[in-house]
Amino acid sequence: MTPSHGLSALVKSTPGRSLSRSGSRAESVDIRMLVLLRCVLAFSALVILWIEPPPHEFAALAFGSVAVYCAFSLVLASIAFRSDWPVPSKALHWADALFYGYMIALTGGADSVFFLFFFYCILVAAFSWGFREAMRVTTASMIVFAVIGIALTPSGDTPEAARTLVRAGYLFIFGYTISYLGGYERLLRGRLALLKELTNQWNPRFGVDHMQRVNLERLLDFYGGQSCVLVLRRSKPAPEYVMYSANRDKPGQSEMPSSVADGAASALLRLPDTLAACYHDPAGSLWQSVRGYSAYDFDLKARTKTFLNECAVWATLLDTHAFVTVPYVQRDGTVGRLFLTSAHGAFSHADIDFLAQASDAMSTVVENTDLVEELIFRAAQQERSSISRDLHDTTIQPYIGLKLALEALLRDASADNPLSFRISELIEMTDLTIRDLRDYATTLKEKAPMAGSFLVEAVKKHGERLGRFYGIDVEVTSDISPRLKGRLAAEAFQVISEGLSNVLRHTTAKKAFVSILCESSGINLRVGNEISAGAGQTRKFKPRSLSERVQSLGGEIFVEHRPDGYTVVHMKIPYETNDQTV
Repeated sequence: MTPSHGLSALVKSTPGRSLSRSGSRAESVDIRMLVLLRCVLAFSALVILWIEPPPHEFAALAFGSVAVYCAFSLVLASIAFRSDWPVPSKALHWADALFYGYMIALTGGADSVFFLFFFYCILVAAFSWGFREAMRVTTASMIVFAVIGIALTPSGDTPEAARTLVRAGYLFIFGYTISYLGGYERLLRGRLALLKELTNQWNPRFGVDHMQRVNLERLLDFYGGQSCVLVLRRSKPAPEYVMYSANRDKPGQSEMPSSVADGAASALLRLPDTLAACYHDPAGSLWQSVRGYSAYDFDLKARTKTFLNECAVWATLLDTHAFVTVPYVQRDGTVGRLFLTSAHGAFSHADIDFLAQASDAMSTVVENTDLVEELIFRAAQQERSSISRDLHDTTIQPYIGLKLALEALLRDASADNPLSFRISELIEMTDLTIRDLRDYATTLKEKAPMAGSFLVEAVKKHGERLGRFYGIDVEVTSDISPRLKGRLAAEAFQVISEGLSNVLRHTTAKKAFVSILCESSGINLRVGNEISAGAGQTRKFKPRSLSERVQSLGGEIFVEHRPDGYTVVHMKIPYETNDQTV
């Protein structure tokens, strides 16, 4: 299947953006050179007509027409050089072709020098718009030249008519050659642009799953196919068989891979890991039935005619009449197969070769991303261990000393001492703080993030502690999603704890509330407190440290003063920013 030639645009795309679709224009030629060539042709035609005008009454009209065309060419050149002009409109090369046909009619028909000017239109169409557009211009030019030449040929002059048809055939053959070369040049540019996008250095934060899905969508857009499927057999982690898919009828599918049953996966991975193939339903068009089936073994470096029955089964399984498949291999033992299907059109052996390169590029990027993630993980692990040791030596040990001192002070005080009860409370608070610090140090060192289901319990326990020691009544409401897990749950707890700490340190409120609401895109947190009577007019503020923490997680924060007498801090943290933990 020939890729859309309009896809050769050298577009710089972001990780979530695909290459431009068929019909978009590609800057594969120098636009200024094209307008200069038009000027050269126009003025050369003017010189030719000045030296050797046509011997009939239309000489003045022909000379004036070429003069107008020269002025038109100069205007276009001025626009192109004065501004950043994109690829010119298709109307320009069609207008050139019509003008050259008009000049052929004025200057002698088949013997006109303007016959050669048609190649300029074909060249512009081929290298700016691709093979199909160039062939349209070629066919139209051939028809226009043949019709005008035959119409101007005297009746009965058979040799002249035959010469006109020969020149029309010559125009078609060389026009086809130019169209093919221009289309092939654009095809190569498109393939290079696609490989550049596939090998883009991804931010590890997006993750391998997101990268695989976007790359499949790029392949789908480049070929104008119906669906693109990548089936993998992993040694770890479970599940063993997974599948990524992109479908033109279902854009924006979930980037998470789906598990595949062993039977279906075994059927899809039946071919050897070195074999690629393209298949077309024999009941399709005549051209597809001629192509039929082709397979190539990269180890043997030879074509083979085996596995035809397996490909027929795949066509039924993938619900398509044409597809191409290539192996996918990673150095960590992950193997699989890439399938690209088409509802219309056919694939060729050249598509097998290019898709094999694309598959290698995708696997290489995945390996590099995994390596970067592993390096980041190890560096972060060492840093966490260092911070954990520093926390134990500089913070936990002094608290332990403080607790021992308070216990000694309690023993020295008599039982009826009025300060004994307050000292006991301080000992309990110190013991709770030491326990929290030890839990935090352990979590930091072992990277054991809080599970989402325990977030609410941890917040309630923290609220009970505030009520017990400081008399602040904290109400907790929640709606937890299974997506709330790992680092995000731990970060949410830290955000809520800091919000309640702000209520304790900066207000005299005795009532506060915490709301935890999980939505499809992220988690919404609200921490509010009542405004005490006599507090005066509320002023606008933005908690600095809390804002920095939320923004570092890719979230948003704002403060609301409600009519019911509560100040509420709203915070929203997205899921995807925190799914890739370190």
